[in-house]
Amino acid sequence: MMGKEQAMANALDDPARMAVLIDTLQGLLNEDAASTAGTVNGVGSARVAVVSIHTGARSWTASLARRGEAAIRPSPDVRGLVYSLTKSMMAAAVLRLAARGVVDLDGPAEVWLPELADRPNSVTVARILEHRAGLPDYGGRRDYHAAVAAGHAPWSEAEFLARCGVVGPPIGAFAYSNIGYLLIRRLLTRAGGAPFDEVLRQEVFAPLGLTSASVVERAKDLDGLLFGPSSVFGESPVAERYHPGWVAHGVAAMTAQDAARFVHGLSTPDYLPDSLSRRMRAGLPVNAPMGGRPWVEPSYGLGLMVELDPQVGSSWGHTGGGPGITPVAYHFPGPQPLSVAVFTDGEDAALAEWMAVEAAQRLR
Repeated sequence: MMGKEQAMANALDDPARMAVLIDTLQGLLNEDAASTAGTVNGVGSARVAVVSIHTGARSWTASLARRGEAAIRPSPDVRGLVYSLTKSMMAAAVLRLAARGVVDLDGPAEVWLPELADRPNSVTVARILEHRAGLPDYGGRRDYHAAVAAGHAPWSEAEFLARCGVVGPPIGAFAYSNIGYLLIRRLLTRAGGAPFDEVLRQEVFAPLGLTSASVVERAKDLDGLLFGPSSVFGESPVAERYHPGWVAHGVAAMTAQDAARFVHGLSTPDYLPDSLSRRMRAGLPVNAPMGGRPWVEPSYGLGLMVELDPQVGSSWGHTGGGPGITPVAYHFPGPQPLSVAVFTDGEDAALAEWMAVEAAQRLR
């Protein structure tokens, strides 16, 4: 294994090869700018990107700016909100507790979540992690989007639950649910016996060496993070209008390098037992449209988005989305495994995902 990791590390040390990769990624960034030229002031389109590649033996990070935007190229060490990539971290923390016998993935979730006790049918913890527990979401609610755009203070956990409830689509059907992960946050604090940020530090950040990572809970903690203009707030800076509490399950911030290191670490036997690592990435088809994005057979495991198509090759990780930044982080297994994270300051998931896929294909 070390020989294969070293071979990939050598590729990252090849100046000619990396120059071609940078030119390719730069082209994707410029192409995105051209495709969004008709939008109002280009708000929501990406101006910059930070790309990080991790092989286990070596990390490489580059900062890019689209044509004409060199003055705003960020530091490669800039941190950004990772939005729904936080779900993968939460799932990893649950699996760590399961490995120690604290949480039963296949037992009734009501053991830790009495909020679900009055539902007509019991669900397991695993069902919640894979978005198949019949729970609702707030992503399509007008009152949610109106409150965020107006810059209001975020709803409390109790208000999210009161407005959305805990009964949604049929159990077993894939239905993406931020409310489900709000409940997972509660499970983590109860089973982990500590505040949410401390549980993630103990179970994810510290074991995997994610030194830049933290849970962001206050508006003032957004200062210095990577943001571009948002379609939600127009020309107003995101950090002045947004509150991280609008991510009901909580949200982490970190560098792209640590995001890549995180998804790479999920496959290491000293972090998760092999049986749990395999289960985490054993996705079921989501049967959802993914137009324009690099997904052929999209599926979802335990807190992970998973590509099942054998022709394009498997990968797993997560895409995040929210005001002013799109983070993605994916692991590409194989003879020379590597992980790629891309942070763009736009709100186009397809661009960030294609950049990650392109980087992996160019290096393998």
